[in-house]
Amino acid sequence: IAYCGLDCSGCDIFKATAFDDDSLRQGYADKVKLQWNLIVEPSTLNCHGCRDERPKSGYCASCQVRQCTQERGLENCATCEDYGCEKLQKVHAAMINVGKAVDGVATAHLNLEAIRRDLGLA
Repeated sequence: IAYCGLDCSGCDIFKATAFDDDSLRQGYADKVKLQWNLIVEPSTLNCHGCRDERPKSGYCASCQVRQCTQERGLENCATCEDYGCEKLQKVHAAMINVGKAVDGVATAHLNLEAIRRDLGLA
């Protein structure tokens, strides 16, 4: 689970990197061109997850949640004293906009809420 609650194993770019699969990279590039009219060079689509120090792709490359959580020394946002902050809400809203949601709620938010429940924080 990423700092923001995203399950990276479901990410096309993460899977393309893990399996060195150029067809997944091309499929993602085609998807973003169709959905958002963005041109992405498939060979640049590589990500080993936000906990890894190697370069990231897309939004994850400049994620404020990642930076904040690392600075605070947290495993993820679930245990943060500022849980639900504006940075996290912004990331989760972006996830909803790109379809990483269930019934209008970011799957990353659902993951963090489950962690909080398991830890007795919610």
